[in-house]
Amino acid sequence: MKRTFTLLSALALAAFSRMPEAEAQTRYLDEVFTDAEITVVPDQVYGINFFAYAPGSIGGPQLLPLYMDVYMPNPAVDTSSSRPVVIYLHTGSFLPKGLASPMGERTDSAAVEVCKRFARMGYVAISATYRVGWLANSTNLDLRRGTNLLAVYNAVQDVKACVRANRGLAFTTNPFEINPDHIALIGQGSGGYITMAYASLSILSEITGPSKFQYSASGTGIFGNPVNAGDPYVDTAIVGDWNGYGGEVTLTGNTTPLGLPEIDLTAIGRNYVNTPGIPDDVSLCLNMGGALGDSAWYEVGETPVVSVHCRYDFFAPYYRGMVQVPVSGQFFPVVEVAGSHTMVKMAETNGNNAFFANANFNDPISQVARNNPFNLGQYGQLLTFNIPPANPALPFQVNSNPWDWWDPADPLSVNETNPNIKSQSITYIDTVMGFFAPRIAYTFKQNGLNVPGLSVNDPANDRLWSLYPNPARTHFVLSTPGALIERVEIMDLGGKILKVQSGSSSEVQVSVEGLKPGIYLVAVQTNQGKGVRRLSVR
Repeated sequence: MKRTFTLLSALALAAFSRMPEAEAQTRYLDEVFTDAEITVVPDQVYGINFFAYAPGSIGGPQLLPLYMDVYMPNPAVDTSSSRPVVIYLHTGSFLPKGLASPMGERTDSAAVEVCKRFARMGYVAISATYRVGWLANSTNLDLRRGTNLLAVYNAVQDVKACVRANRGLAFTTNPFEINPDHIALIGQGSGGYITMAYASLSILSEITGPSKFQYSASGTGIFGNPVNAGDPYVDTAIVGDWNGYGGEVTLTGNTTPLGLPEIDLTAIGRNYVNTPGIPDDVSLCLNMGGALGDSAWYEVGETPVVSVHCRYDFFAPYYRGMVQVPVSGQFFPVVEVAGSHTMVKMAETNGNNAFFANANFNDPISQVARNNPFNLGQYGQLLTFNIPPANPALPFQVNSNPWDWWDPADPLSVNETNPNIKSQSITYIDTVMGFFAPRIAYTFKQNGLNVPGLSVNDPANDRLWSLYPNPARTHFVLSTPGALIERVEIMDLGGKILKVQSGSSSEVQVSVEGLKPGIYLVAVQTNQGKGVRRLSVR
């Protein structure tokens, strides 16, 4: 009989997870350090970029720093010099803290709690900021929808800059002693929108082609420029691509009162390129709420995903639905999105989560997650909380982010429908960590992280295979350790085979001469099995 995952079962599972264990604690699965044995390095700048909604009190739109706080085991007590990394992205509806919610910063209670837990487990945990601001209260659908899409887009650019910055540090001085091959992202609320987009955005047409991402009428656009109906909201000549390249700002040679480079606001570019040339791929994207801007974004060969979601989340639908924002006491539609259930289902059906098949997660939390009646398909990488609205007539008054708590004296507390009960939020975090931690560790173990007690897939598992450089200009190298390559096919996204190359070794070089710039699929057949990789050609 299927069981419903309620608060009571969350409490029971959390209590179970804290029971004393007879066996020794395992790094990356359990907390092996104490609070006294972890250290926090706050206010680290990982990049700068253009903040379109910077308030006039600090000079208005300009380049501003992007910050991160780093939580890690104290090097004085930890012998590891190659730690995996979890980057945590806070909630806040893409608005500055203080406008609509008592949350919205990298120092939110849940962000700090989760990052400290990962640090006590032996990880380097990073709580990062990203650009916020959009015209949420505009009655103009194009401005409301376009600026919302751009907020997610800019945030993805920022997080990619954060990944590149930390990987770049690992390649040089490595002050946080991280392993650049083991990086995962966790997004909470609006941060979940970011991680889901991070896992899937890879083609320009994904953000310019759908009509919901285009102006519905001619007039003045987001950037104050004339636009026509059918023009895309995202203009890469202005903001750059989703990786954070292009659309570069023009510098005047002066500095702002904050000591940062001044940009020429009469020039077109509004993007500052941070840490170019370093890969920004990650091993796993996880979300606590949030949604995917368009289900067509997530395709074969893209980043695996693990999700936690409240079934009755009004603002980020669990299956599919319209994002709604309140304006003057009414709700206005923004854009239709795909929720966690849809994305995890896609990850299962298109093979992106296939490497989890041999993990055999059979702990109580995983069993309840699979057997939740709303988890149609019983997907193993989706945990659902069935918290109903307190009043069915007011479906927006629902505890959709039960891991949050905040200062009760904050005047914006009146906007929150969640009960501000720290002990209850901690219990939900207990359960979320019990779900996330083994899946993150298992993912990293497939690429060499030492985690006793977790299985490693057969060498045929194509997650051990690599393709580089990617993007490619003249050629790429395909490496399949433990397997002999028999045939390599380059296909367009419609499945048409454009080039075939045979092989008889575990590493082959394949030319891309003659291929137009764009995204392709690389299918490889080895004596151990098949695999698919995405390839960008420039």
